[in-house]
Amino acid sequence: MNLHTSQPSRLPQSERLARVRLARSSQIGPVTFRRLLEQFGSARTAIDALPDIARKSGAKRPIVIATRQDTIAEIESALALSAKPVIWGDPEYPTALAAIEDAPPYFYVLGDVSLLSRPNIGIVGARNASLGGCQFARGLARELTQAGYNVVSGLARGIDGAAHQGALDASLAPVGTNGATIAVVAGGVDVIYPREHADLHQRITQSGCVISEMPPGLKPQARHFPRRNRIISGLAQGIIVIEAGRNSGSLITARMAAEQGRDVFAVPGSPTDPRAAGPNSLIRDGAILCDSIDAILNVIGHANTISQFDAPSQTFNDETRPPPANNTAYNLDVILEGLMRDRTFENTNNTDDHVQTTINPAQTGGSGPASYSVATGTDGNDPGQTLYDLLSSAPIAIDSLIRASNLPASTISTLLIELELSGRVERHPGNRVSRIAN
Repeated sequence: MNLHTSQPSRLPQSERLARVRLARSSQIGPVTFRRLLEQFGSARTAIDALPDIARKSGAKRPIVIATRQDTIAEIESALALSAKPVIWGDPEYPTALAAIEDAPPYFYVLGDVSLLSRPNIGIVGARNASLGGCQFARGLARELTQAGYNVVSGLARGIDGAAHQGALDASLAPVGTNGATIAVVAGGVDVIYPREHADLHQRITQSGCVISEMPPGLKPQARHFPRRNRIISGLAQGIIVIEAGRNSGSLITARMAAEQGRDVFAVPGSPTDPRAAGPNSLIRDGAILCDSIDAILNVIGHANTISQFDAPSQTFNDETRPPPANNTAYNLDVILEGLMRDRTFENTNNTDDHVQTTINPAQTGGSGPASYSVATGTDGNDPGQTLYDLLSSAPIAIDSLIRASNLPASTISTLLIELELSGRVERHPGNRVSRIAN
């Protein structure tokens, strides 16, 4: 195994195709993929050895090798969307992501692929975020982008959407050193989820990029979100958590970031707000308290001082290494350990990242509003709950609630009266309101 920081030369097309086939074969996850390349030197040789590995391992579940035809069809469907495949070993594969143990064997990029190797900061948080949390995320993302960082997030409702919007605010300004925004999605790069982020998705592909390790057209499923989260943290110098419950997927992202050796920042909140439980617990466990961009730059530094993430990238000799004689000169135990680790990885459950898989978000046909979405998982079916979710213990202007909720002023007034009478909301001078602590 050769470790170095220089970019590898372009792989032969036959080997690039073989790596996609190997990655799409059943039971072959990202850890096993790398173990196989370590053992055999090339994906083509590894594919030839898979029947022997399956026989010797005595696995109950067969290893089904992806066909060449199906693999070509998947890649062609991506190219038809102008999505570029980036395969392990390609010069475009970001060094930071390659440094993590379970880096994706390949992924698709819709937009500017060159952004992936620039300094990145991840911002994640609650879907049912408060308006104050979204405003902080948007402002912080704008400042980070102006400082030259790309902002990476997951294109979800709430904090994610606000972070992308803040980065877009800055990236569109006529300043050449500004960063952009990168959206890592759980479904295909062409699948818009949630539905109201159709306009945001389009704007990101125009000035930033959307990436996914899933095939084009695939609808997101709950088990895909933890896989997406480790890419968000893997691309970034550090991760910032803004509002997250105790069982939030954002905390999984923070844990992955810590395991990957990234800096973890957390924005503190009121102990009476359940959405502050996650960041507050992270701070107790050693995360860096983040109350402004200075807290980040003091630890990581300015983007112009970072040419590339300083981490080694693995490459494997795919042309000159001879294949093992009779497929016996490989370490089966190493490969079996990889299969076991991948099964554990695949079974990771994220209870907070629930999606409605019965709805095809790619067929919505609509465009979301220009402002960032802070809608809850109810898709607006309960305006009272939507409004309440926007509130926190910090007073917020009613005019800001009207703009963020997309509800008429008369409806907001009625809902606030109901919430006030039920003892859940209190008014403050300056036409502001806040939640009442439980």
